[in-house]
Amino acid sequence: MANKNLLTYGAKITQVEQLYYAPVATLPAPLSTAISTMYCFLAHVTPWDDDNDPPTVYQDQKSIKNIYKTIFVAKQIYSNDISPVIERYDWISNRSYDYYRDDVDMFERDQYGFLLLKFYVKNRYDQVFLCLWNNNGADSTQEPYFQPGSYGTNNIYTGTDGYKWKYIYTIDVGTKQKFMDTNWMPVPVGTNVPNALETAAGRGNIDVINVIDGGSGYDPANSEITILITGDGTGATATVSSSNGEITGITVTNPGGNYTYANTTVVSSSGSDAQIIAPVSPIGGHGFDPISQLGCQNVMLTAEFNGDEGGIIPTDIDYRQIGVLVNPSALSTQPNFANGSIYKVSTDLIVAPGFSQYLADETIYQGTSLETATFSATVLSFNTSTNIIHIINITGSPTLNAPVYSSLSGTVRTLLSVNDPDFQSFSGYLMYVENRTGIQRSFDGIEQFRFVLGY
Repeated sequence: MANKNLLTYGAKITQVEQLYYAPVATLPAPLSTAISTMYCFLAHVTPWDDDNDPPTVYQDQKSIKNIYKTIFVAKQIYSNDISPVIERYDWISNRSYDYYRDDVDMFERDQYGFLLLKFYVKNRYDQVFLCLWNNNGADSTQEPYFQPGSYGTNNIYTGTDGYKWKYIYTIDVGTKQKFMDTNWMPVPVGTNVPNALETAAGRGNIDVINVIDGGSGYDPANSEITILITGDGTGATATVSSSNGEITGITVTNPGGNYTYANTTVVSSSGSDAQIIAPVSPIGGHGFDPISQLGCQNVMLTAEFNGDEGGIIPTDIDYRQIGVLVNPSALSTQPNFANGSIYKVSTDLIVAPGFSQYLADETIYQGTSLETATFSATVLSFNTSTNIIHIINITGSPTLNAPVYSSLSGTVRTLLSVNDPDFQSFSGYLMYVENRTGIQRSFDGIEQFRFVLGY
């Protein structure tokens, strides 16, 4: 008989949390050296074959090395540049939402990786709610909101549409600006007590009991109507509302605790056929661990490049490749990983003064021809005031006091000196790479990037 196994949602959540907590890790004092760092890089300044349709990214060794060769800047990604994110679902009127059940896989996804069940929403105030009941599949017409006095027992928001919503968290302004877009919204992590069993809910509690079918013939005037709750937990109690012989609602007066399952029954000598359901919360209770309860399996990394970054990168260029690099090295930090906030990755060639100038993106070389060159590189930019050529995509080694030819502009100048970057090319691991259409830099412009990684 074949074994059967499952890599659980918990494995994905663990990966999200590990990335969130350790983009930058250091040894304890007095060493305090970096043992893990992460950088956003910009690369590839020359046009694609079809600049409106970037090519597919490949990770064969030749392609990976070509990526390393064209990187010209790397900026560190810190803890506050990372957030777990979940699919964004804004509350919309006249739409039916799914409700939480403990016997249903709430995180099942379609072929494109999107949730099949829409069981949580964000309202206009950036408050996130979990749907605990959808009034038997009816459309929601009343937006849930967090406000003193708007909640019933157990902090459940019940609208006139019959929906029951549990408030989970609010997205703060700073986090919203950095990590929310039309498709994703941030979800908090790391705000709970270490042990879920220390909460009142323990293994689980009962926040709602939902009426699937109100039955008939129930008469509270002649026969008391009660709710019998059985399970492996303790303390849960509830009261009943009825009208015209039907059970119309059940209010949980005490959610109890330490339930892994619960069965509920309407008890009365009058009436029959009522069907009710009592989904038990996750361990720790609803909202104890939002990233787990809302099925988070994605993390967003952000990086921002502002102008020339203090002279680190030129502003009169465009580029077509961005990505994330983990644990690169620098000469100044060896044998430890690079830990500076930003690194220039291009090499500087200082050439003799002259009248003509090298052009961005063109190839320069040394030798009798470009085809037989002993050294070649791509011009990132050329500073006419300092006579410095910033280069990437280097092949071979430059020779001092020898001419540097251009392949397009006809410029020829003598190479006086070479300044290599502190950042070590070809070091670290490429974690993420994205090919894009050309992005034009500007002196006073800001480029903000958001990477969403899925597990």
